[in-house]
Amino acid sequence: MNKTIKNILIGTFAAIMCTGIIILAIEERKSFYQILAGFLLFVLPFTFISSFGSKIGAFLFVFAAIMTTYFVSKFLFYDFWFGVLLASIIGGSAFLFRVNPYKLFSPKEYKKSLTERNKPTNNAR
Repeated sequence: MNKTIKNILIGTFAAIMCTGIIILAIEERKSFYQILAGFLLFVLPFTFISSFGSKIGAFLFVFAAIMTTYFVSKFLFYDFWFGVLLASIIGGSAFLFRVNPYKLFSPKEYKKSLTERNKPTNNAR
């Protein structure tokens, strides 16, 4: 299976999962504000998880996650976890399938490569 088809299938699966979570939340009359809070607090950490390579970054991330878990459990904001689940799907997908760096197109380089390619050779005798 080539990479394009694999990416399409993974994206489709992620979309189906996100849609299912949102439909479940609507049908079960879950709190939109709690779901939104969970999503907004965790989408960026899941997206930029590789940026937490230092001790301080890892400490802040784990500390914030533990304190958030404590407050969510203490105040019974159980709908918050739907937002965290959505953030993990969307942020995790963005982390795993981000756009790779590429060389920008240069018209001057393109013209130069065309002239190099179309130079007449002295091999014709």
